[in-house]
Amino acid sequence: MLINSITNPEQYMIMGGTFETPVKEGLLEEDFVDKLRLEGTFNDSSFDREYCSKWSGDAENAYFSSEKFDRHRQLLQPEDKYSGHSSRTAYYLLGIDVGRIGCTTEICVFKVTPQPQGASIKSLVNLYTMEAEDFEAQSIFIKKKFFDYKCRVAAVDANGLGVGLIDFMTKVQIDPETGDELPAFGIEGGTTEDALEPYKKLKAENMQKDALFLIKASAPINTEAHVYVQTQLTSGKIKMLIDEREASTRLMSTKAGQNMTPEERNDYLRPFVQTSILKDQMLNLIEENEGVNIILKQNNRSIKKDKFSAFEYGLYYVKQDEEKKRKRKSKSIADMMFFS
Repeated sequence: MLINSITNPEQYMIMGGTFETPVKEGLLEEDFVDKLRLEGTFNDSSFDREYCSKWSGDAENAYFSSEKFDRHRQLLQPEDKYSGHSSRTAYYLLGIDVGRIGCTTEICVFKVTPQPQGASIKSLVNLYTMEAEDFEAQSIFIKKKFFDYKCRVAAVDANGLGVGLIDFMTKVQIDPETGDELPAFGIEGGTTEDALEPYKKLKAENMQKDALFLIKASAPINTEAHVYVQTQLTSGKIKMLIDEREASTRLMSTKAGQNMTPEERNDYLRPFVQTSILKDQMLNLIEENEGVNIILKQNNRSIKKDKFSAFEYGLYYVKQDEEKKRKRKSKSIADMMFFS
């Protein structure tokens, strides 16, 4: 039709519009949008593009590139628990951005695979969203995920609302579904002394030691984290799940996928869709500078940045861990050197 509209414009034309026209003409059901929104794979930005004719993509002065993001969407399967098929040195961690009323708590699950040379490979193997749950429920959910993946650590936002969640995570809790006791989580470290101060005397029986890394962001820390995410993405050290449309095509080419109910398919595709929402959030961030500091602001305020924050917190922990190891290695080599 596009070609015919050029070669024979009197007979052919293409018009763009919203879903409202086909609904009015009876081509779509009236509750079409409501049904879409109830699906687990609903994505606001994708809906705006496909059904509302609203363009979205890299914002002008965007800090991140859609091309670089898409280039590293290589993971074919999400992981919902610890996988024994990884390198012996690989480990899992959670990056958590905390929300409460009106804001979601976002959890990014990374599998980190150290390399013989250079930075590790950081694979974003799953994402979870918690809608307006109280902090006790959030803490129980996060602890269960921590043990499902046999995580090394959870990197948690320790500003504002984060303190409320951390208070619950550092206490013993009972899982209401199973009756199992979930231990108190101890603190491994953090970005600042004032983030760690309230928890220095923390003690509990059967504590899960060194489970939390507290991130109290500041302009210099944010700048350091932004640059790290950018360089790791550019160098191909971050891997993410493939686009949900490709995942859906792959799924439906299998007997197992064809036999799934719509609800089961939505649940399977959820991590792929969440990865696309993360992409939309990142492409909406524009760079501003305050002196030497990089400030990332939302170009469109209706597009959140909470998934990106969780993503960045997890990666920032990896950066700190790798730098510690490099310093220890350098010190070890220096101790073995002799001069005459």
